Amino acid sequence: MIVKPHPATMAAPVSQVPTVSSTALTIALAALLLAAPFRLAMAQASTPAAAAVPPAPGVARDFDAERKAIDDSRAWAKYRYAVAERACYSKFLVNNCIDKAKEVQRGELQVLRERDLEVGDAERAYRATQRDHDQALRRAEYEASLPKRAADEQASREAFERKQQDQALRDAQHNAGAPQRAANAEAYQKKQDDFATKMQEAQQKGAEQARQHEENAKAYQQKQVDAAQRQKELEERRARAAEKQNQGQSSKPSPFGF
Repeated sequence: MIVKPHPATMAAPVSQVPTVSSTALTIALAALLLAAPFRLAMAQASTPAAAAVPPAPGVARDFDAERKAIDDSRAWAKYRYAVAERACYSKFLVNNCIDKAKEVQRGELQVLRERDLEVGDAERAYRATQRDHDQALRRAEYEASLPKRAADEQASREAFERKQQDQALRDAQHNAGAPQRAANAEAYQKKQDDFATKMQEAQQKGAEQARQHEENAKAYQQKQVDAAQRQKELEERRARAAEKQNQGQSSKPSPFGF
């Protein structure tokens, strides 16, 4: 244990009364004022807190708010311990004072720790109860819906069976009309083939007519060229004949001597 030395007091005789200065009185008064929160913390720790009493069952609890209150109380306890520790350094038995402050803080923190555990247990129990309640409610809703589900399933099966019957009827009608559809398809295909044959013949005839027309046009053109050539040759022969005739007449002697 560390004890602050006080040589003046220890050296003074028993019969002597030490003089108390104003400075010492001021220090003592400050120590008392600083120790006041420490004593208040001890009193609060020794007195059961009303907040530690859990609410009645069935009452809605705000677990987050309770945890925040616990955290605030824990911070406040640490603060009071720091104040008390500073006050202890002005006392004669420093370590003894600090140990008492630590003991008070441990008691407060233990209360808060138990309170925190109680809140956690209560929240888990509440959530478990709520979960069981929700499961029971869903189970009751499911059981209550079983008759309607059975009726809906029966209606669905009947609707499916009707659809199957309607499809079977349509398939039978479709199969019954298969020969007629085949005959119609064959007749249609024959018409298509006949039309294709006629179109091919018409195309071939048109091509032959076009070729014949082209040949006739070429023959006519050639005839025109030949006629022009003959006309030219005829005119040339006429011109030569006229020229010869003119030359013959100019070479004969005139009966009149000139």
